[in-house]
Amino acid sequence: MSKLSNQISGNSGKLGSEALESIAEIFKTLADPGRLALLQELKGGEKTVGELVEGLRMGQPSVSKHLKTLADADVVARRKEGVKVFYSLKGELVFPLCRLVCAKLSEDQEKRGMVDFSI
Repeated sequence: MSKLSNQISGNSGKLGSEALESIAEIFKTLADPGRLALLQELKGGEKTVGELVEGLRMGQPSVSKHLKTLADADVVARRKEGVKVFYSLKGELVFPLCRLVCAKLSEDQEKRGMVDFSI
């Protein structure tokens, strides 16, 4: 059982403050459209910064900054091969979460007759 799972207190199902801080950090990391776009691009497999820049039409400094944030949050992995650095997803945590959010947004928008968020 993970340290975070162990922070659930008794039968109340409440998380401790340290666990809540950790969860908030992940949500903060994912709360940027540029980072979500990078994760979506990495869903197709390992890529270099150059490939991500080309695929997303984002500037290299921006891509590098977002990748550092994602790597620091342990959401993406880095692998160096010669002068190239390859990035890949560390698990698929974000995609089920995105599907939940998209389903909620789609449901809300459908009621209002607006944007389709289905993925």
